[in-house]
Amino acid sequence: MAEPVRRRRSEARANRTRIIDAAIGAFAADPDASMDDVARAAGVVRRTVYAHFPSREALVEGIADEASAALVASFGADIPRPERPDLALAVLALLTWPVGDRFRMLLTFARKELGEQRMLDLMEPARAPTIALVEQGQRDGLFSSYLPAGLLVAMTEAVTMTLLDQANKGGIRDSGESFGVTSLVLLGVPPERAAAVVEEAWAWIRDTGGPSVPTAGPDRR
Repeated sequence: MAEPVRRRRSEARANRTRIIDAAIGAFAADPDASMDDVARAAGVVRRTVYAHFPSREALVEGIADEASAALVASFGADIPRPERPDLALAVLALLTWPVGDRFRMLLTFARKELGEQRMLDLMEPARAPTIALVEQGQRDGLFSSYLPAGLLVAMTEAVTMTLLDQANKGGIRDSGESFGVTSLVLLGVPPERAAAVVEEAWAWIRDTGGPSVPTAGPDRR
């Protein structure tokens, strides 16, 4: 009995993941895509979609929950974190950008459905650890103290939304370098220095066995 139950649960999880992935693509292509469109894209019958998400609103919330879970996972990536705050923030920026990049279609259609506060709440898993790093960097003299750490992080979140929106429009095509540099510049790091720190962060990720270094952007051999 246990094996059939495990199989059904595994199939259910696989279907849910397939539906989420299909919905991300469908909504990115057409914000007015229907549940039928999502079912066709997922290769399942409409009944299967409704079994997991009883309404379009529930599906949108499911995508938002998936984005939040992916952000938590990226912060818990099984690689060491640099002790230097500027390098640590650059590493986190590069690790979390793919999460935002995957789910940036939320900005094109779900902001009205989810609400501005819900969109900001998606960043909650990153907020406290980022504030702690900024506070450490301010104490160490790496970051400016012209504003409190919490306000600087709030500004970074607003910039993140802008960068993702620009990615939607094709204005940003890199692998998180713009995000990393902009985040550090907001903290008072000179642009040239910020770019160097981001390159150092790629080297850190590579050397510690993190996600594969992307082929886009500068040569990182």
